[in-house]
Amino acid sequence: MIPAHTFVGAEDAPRFGIVLHGVLGAGHNFRSFIKRLTDARPEYRFALVDLRHHGKSQGAPPPHTLDACADDLLELTAHLNVEPDVVIGHSLGGKVALIYGQKHIEAHGDGAPSESAREKLRQVWALDSDPGVQVPGGSHQVKTVMAALRAHRGPFTSRQEALDALAREGLSSGLTNWLSTNLEKRGDVLAWRLDLESIDELLDDYFSLDLWGFLERVAAEDPALLRPLPGFHLLVAENSDRWSGTMKERAETLPHGDAFTLHELPRSGHWVHVDNPDGLLEILSSNLP
Repeated sequence: MIPAHTFVGAEDAPRFGIVLHGVLGAGHNFRSFIKRLTDARPEYRFALVDLRHHGKSQGAPPPHTLDACADDLLELTAHLNVEPDVVIGHSLGGKVALIYGQKHIEAHGDGAPSESAREKLRQVWALDSDPGVQVPGGSHQVKTVMAALRAHRGPFTSRQEALDALAREGLSSGLTNWLSTNLEKRGDVLAWRLDLESIDELLDDYFSLDLWGFLERVAAEDPALLRPLPGFHLLVAENSDRWSGTMKERAETLPHGDAFTLHELPRSGHWVHVDNPDGLLEILSSNLP
């Protein structure tokens, strides 16, 4: 499917990027931040994408996997007739970005593709997205939120009724207000736009996928991979609770070079574009090609 998307940046900007949100979010979550990024780097235009079963990208056929999300991006770029210079993803979207980069390498790694095809994708960013397998407990925020949404499927007579229902499940006011952007009008009532069963499938795939082997090959600049490699960038928030076990240490042990870079965002939890937008802006604006 061609995912729903909106643009930020000048139509005639010579460089193009894709921005991917996390679970239960939508492309518009990053609009204000990306506007600041295009002010700092006006040569870029970005597509803010709604991943399948998020925002306005509803009704996607199965399978509901991150690989399918990456294939949706391939359909989008074919539809737009443009290849991205950069793909930036946060959380679940970060893993989709890594898979997109992997697909690019696999598509152009054999034979002798044109220089333009080989060099177009220049960077892939995964913002606070653990590349490895995760075993989230019942207290994991995403699991807590999904349980609350399943317990209160609606419909609701008002937005406040939905907010109150989620608050009774222990969700913060900031989180409930953010989730309420997924409410839509259906006649005289409000209902969740979310297909929770399909999102559960996406989450299961997100938690079970292990991309460390691929990243280790990238960081080692495996000669069997596409040359030149796009640059892969992992960003870890200093106070993030989303990195399981010793995964941060594993990232720190990977060799840094043109193909792999690790960044740490200080004074930030998982919501990097909200917790420390200035720091994130400095890292991205100074490192984008």
